Amino acid sequence: MAREQGPEVVMNEPESVGARPVKGAMNRDEAGRGAIAAALRAPEWGLLVGIFVVTAFIYFVDPSRNFFSEYSLKNVLHNVALYGVLSLGAATVIIAGGIDLSVGAVVALSSVFCAKMLTEWLPGLPKPGESLSPFLVAIAVGATLVVGLLVGLLHALMINQFRLPPFIATLATMAGLRSVAIIMSNNRSINVTSSTFRSLGNDNRYTVPIFVAAAILMSVMMGATVLGRHLFALGGNETAARLSGLRTKRLKTIAYGISGMLSALGGILFTGNTGQAQGTMGVSYELYAITAAVVGGCSLAGGVGSIRGTVLGLILIQVVIKGTGIVVKGIDSSQIEGLVLGTVVVLAVAFNERFRGRR
Repeated sequence: MAREQGPEVVMNEPESVGARPVKGAMNRDEAGRGAIAAALRAPEWGLLVGIFVVTAFIYFVDPSRNFFSEYSLKNVLHNVALYGVLSLGAATVIIAGGIDLSVGAVVALSSVFCAKMLTEWLPGLPKPGESLSPFLVAIAVGATLVVGLLVGLLHALMINQFRLPPFIATLATMAGLRSVAIIMSNNRSINVTSSTFRSLGNDNRYTVPIFVAAAILMSVMMGATVLGRHLFALGGNETAARLSGLRTKRLKTIAYGISGMLSALGGILFTGNTGQAQGTMGVSYELYAITAAVVGGCSLAGGVGSIRGTVLGLILIQVVIKGTGIVVKGIDSSQIEGLVLGTVVVLAVAFNERFRGRR
């Protein structure tokens, strides 16, 4: 019996050893198919389909094809770039489990601050009629970004040290910072005539690359770095993240600091676009930013979303707003922005919650 069992063991051993690579290969194939299937189920594909459907509808409904004119498409792209920098910051905070309602107020504050720097505060300003040097413009832009960073750090201080809910902390600064902007501007418009500065916000050759660079940088940070994974973990479950050893307070500081800087960048671009700075600028811009993030797949509960989806969500919003203004005669697109944003954000949140509930 022993002699009969010996060969059986010897015979079975190579079979089991030889079977392992086959099983491993099957697992790799299954993993590959699973990765492909997961990529195909990504919400970005749904946004691309939505953009295609909306543009196709506009194409067939509007025989004049005004939406597809070069001027109209450039205008849509320009608006995407202007509001896009705000949306990137809002998406980062939402993914980290927070909310930033002060985006519009930071836009106003940074707009007035930058304009005052370029017209009154910087030493060595040129006389009226003379051009402003790129060096002075760079100093004003850099200082304005620092102001946005300080606002983000203020939010983090109130949330981390005073333990205020993000909603309350940013709601307070939304009102307070706008009042500061109005006081700084003496409740009047500040004109900025420098062509060097204005080109940052009114020329697509500069505005679009600035937005694209910011989007790529944020996408890489959130999707391919340890910091990005930690921000997702923070938004998914703050208690678990803290017990896992993550420095949650530092992560919140980074998220709100990024949002503040990007909001300040938006204020710079909007000021360059119009050539004017006002304390009343940026009203409801936070709704734009949050709506783009939510439409792009970010969950208001935190821990879910992507920068790619946020950009596509903003494109979809702009196409809907611009297309509605063209298709519906007698209505300007600016008149229906609030209605479109409110409707879209409700539908997006309802759809995302239902979709995630099924999964």
